[in-house]
Amino acid sequence: MDQDFLKEVSAQLRKPSGEFGNEIAQRMNESNLRMNLDTINSLKIEDDHTVLEIGMGNGFFIKEILSKANKVKYIGCDYSEDMVALSTEMNQTFIDSGQATFHLSEAHHLPTDNSSIDHLFTINTIYFWNDIPTLLSEFKRVLKPNGTLAISLRPEGCLRQFPSTQYNFTYYNAEQVSEILKAHGFSVKQIIEVTEPEMEVMKKHLIPEFAILLAHKTSTN
Repeated sequence: MDQDFLKEVSAQLRKPSGEFGNEIAQRMNESNLRMNLDTINSLKIEDDHTVLEIGMGNGFFIKEILSKANKVKYIGCDYSEDMVALSTEMNQTFIDSGQATFHLSEAHHLPTDNSSIDHLFTINTIYFWNDIPTLLSEFKRVLKPNGTLAISLRPEGCLRQFPSTQYNFTYYNAEQVSEILKAHGFSVKQIIEVTEPEMEVMKKHLIPEFAILLAHKTSTN
C-alpha cells in the first residue's frame, strides 16, 4: 500500500481538513458508530447536565447526546477549523435553540469556566496527545467535583491492525491509560471493553475492539 497515502490518512485522522478530511470524518462516523453510542450511553446524562466533547469531528452524534435528557447543553471543541465549520452547519438548529456551541480550541485551553462541566469525553484522540499532564490538569479544572471524564480508545493490539496508524500514533491499552489517569488526580471507576464484529478497512479484515475508561477527580484535586 502506498506509504504517502497512509501518511495522509494518518494526518487526516489527527486533524481532518479539506475535502479528504470531510470524507474521513464521514467514514469515522460509520466505523466508530458503536464506540460513539456506547461512550455516550456510559455517561448517564441527566436533566440540565452540560457535556463537553473534545474532537467532535463533524458533529454527527450530537443529536444523540442532546436526546438523552431534558435541557442538556453541549460544548464541542476541535482544533480543526473545518470540523468546527461542519459541526456548526450540521447542528445549526441546536445552536439556534441554545443547546449547542462549537469552538475552535486546543484541548489544553478549554473555553469554559472552572467546575462547569458534568461530563467531559473524548473518543480516539489520546493517540495524539503531546502534553498529558497539562491536558489532564485542564480537564480537572473544568469538571465539576462529581463530574465524569470518559476516554475512549482502540487498544494497541487493535490499532496496529490499521495500516495508517503506523504514522504519528502513540499506542495505549486500557490498563496504561488507567495508570496515567490515577497518576494525575483521577479515580478510575469503570473500564468497559468491547469486541465488535469483523470489519473491512483498506481491503484488510479486522476484528475491532475499543475501551471506555470512566473516571472522576479524586477528592484531593
